[in-house]
Amino acid sequence: MLRTRLASALAATVVLIPLAAEAGGMYLPTRGVRPTGRAGAFVAGADDLSSMWFNPAGLAHLARGSFLIDAGFVHQAIDYTRIDSGGNPQPTQRNQAPGLPVPSLGYARPVGDKIVVAAGLWAPYAGLAKFDADGAQRYSSVDLSKTVIATIGLGAAIRLGDRVRLGATLQNHVVAMSSDIVLSGCPGQTVCAPEDPEFDSLNRIEQTQVFTPSGSIGVQLDATDKITFGLAAQLPVSVSGQGKLYTRLPASGFFDGASVEGDRADISFELPAAIRAGVEVRPGRWRIEAAVDVELWSRHEELLIEPKNVRIVGAPGLGTYELGAIHIPRQYQNTFAVQLGVEGQPAAGTPLTVRAGYAYETAAAPDQYLSVLTVDGTKHLIAAGLGYRIGAWSVDAVFGFATMADRHVDPTVGKAPQLNPIRDESEAPLEVFVNWGDYASSWIVAGAGLTRSL
Repeated sequence: MLRTRLASALAATVVLIPLAAEAGGMYLPTRGVRPTGRAGAFVAGADDLSSMWFNPAGLAHLARGSFLIDAGFVHQAIDYTRIDSGGNPQPTQRNQAPGLPVPSLGYARPVGDKIVVAAGLWAPYAGLAKFDADGAQRYSSVDLSKTVIATIGLGAAIRLGDRVRLGATLQNHVVAMSSDIVLSGCPGQTVCAPEDPEFDSLNRIEQTQVFTPSGSIGVQLDATDKITFGLAAQLPVSVSGQGKLYTRLPASGFFDGASVEGDRADISFELPAAIRAGVEVRPGRWRIEAAVDVELWSRHEELLIEPKNVRIVGAPGLGTYELGAIHIPRQYQNTFAVQLGVEGQPAAGTPLTVRAGYAYETAAAPDQYLSVLTVDGTKHLIAAGLGYRIGAWSVDAVFGFATMADRHVDPTVGKAPQLNPIRDESEAPLEVFVNWGDYASSWIVAGAGLTRSL
């Protein structure tokens, strides 16, 4: 009976993942219902299946085995008031994506007295971004909301004596990228007014990569019965593979009768390694953890799209245009987050657990290349959660809110270029920058989960 239930839950999650893992942009420094109730301070104190993400050494606590399923709803609000390349303020653009639930699924069982093995599916907590195709932000992004990032992981942990636990995971990241963006179609033979909509070309970039390996390792050390230290490292993820580029030609008469041949494009970008450390103290019925999360975003220098034999043919008097490489500069910086979380029972013997946490995270995107493709900045996250135990079952719920410090990209600073794949690199650049203006953002996270000890 239990195996049937587990199989049914696994099948349901596999069906949900392609929708629920649609997460555009970069992610929050937490995930999972119970850990988010502690604002992501879950490194030294990791002791359930969420350890697969935070610190795999925590799997060693599951000596009886465990099953987990949860879902967190994540919505990112974005307001962007652009200053165009002529210095003119434009109407404010707002994120239109409604947000979606992001599920987690895990199963662990002991092997002998000291080893625990586990398997899981999860996705990052990230926002969704979608805007009008003719909005002022169109040269940075139109729609990233159909992008899917999900992770399939296998983990194992071992207890070395009574005080040391070691763990590791093998991961496969499934990345299905879908991005709509407006590129400039101004040919080199003419001079175009900056941002002339007659030369706007709406493009869709798609790529599905089903094998992107990575992994993590972790350790926990009980210094005393009341104090535990934790350390974990997540390896980077390199996304690179064949994709598709679908182009809608500009409305300008330069392209009357023209057509596009070919649609292949290679797409590559880097997601960061991370190092997490924490210390948990346990006075009485309470558990209090302070943690640090360092993410090495400096690997994320650009998004590179390389069309392969994609050309515009039949344009009157213009000949054939080969679409060149599209470099979207990012030049991200390493980030760190500090997190403080607490959970415990408000009264002795109660099945109720309460949680609360706070996290502060620095920005990865520099002012020069900040754009609505990923609205990022210094963040403050507050969260609260509840857990209730009924026999072998635990029910958990969480609510969190994160706010980003408003950011202003001055015209003297912003360098994110208007992209033009048909203008030869030997020709004079148009020097049109498209990320000036004011950015404001916040996130809402709400979720519920179910855990059973086996």
